[in-house]
Amino acid sequence: MKKICFLLVLCILLCSCSSVKDDIPVQILAASLGEEIDGFENMAEASTDYIKYCMNSDLSLYSEYIVLYPFAGTVYNEFGIFKVKDKANLDKGIEEVNNYLAFKKSNWDTRYKSEELNKIEKAKTVNIGRYILYVILGSEDSAEVIEKFKEELK
Repeated sequence: MKKICFLLVLCILLCSCSSVKDDIPVQILAASLGEEIDGFENMAEASTDYIKYCMNSDLSLYSEYIVLYPFAGTVYNEFGIFKVKDKANLDKGIEEVNNYLAFKKSNWDTRYKSEELNKIEKAKTVNIGRYILYVILGSEDSAEVIEKFKEELK
């Protein structure tokens, strides 16, 4: 009996350690991630129309979403967080984000400094639980934001 109780407790502990938070609003998560980005104060929230039409997103897949992009300056930083309604929508959501990054890369705005092009070439998509994060950031900011994203959702 002691072995069974021990195994049950161990299973519960292991399962709880590997769980992912699922209750953090994307706006709060974005603000937290923004602390890791140089020039975060020059970013603004994209409109629903931008996300729907420019990003070609099916917004019915998501329970929440936020995209932050530059509204001023010559530095291009952008990131977005999408929370799918359920796991069944996850692959479609990731596909949409990756398609947007491919589109963005092929239609890069040349008014930005040439070194900013490196950011879109090294853009990343990360998925944890029902959350999808994409980053178009410098290497250091990108690594810090992704690490914080993982920490926040533990």
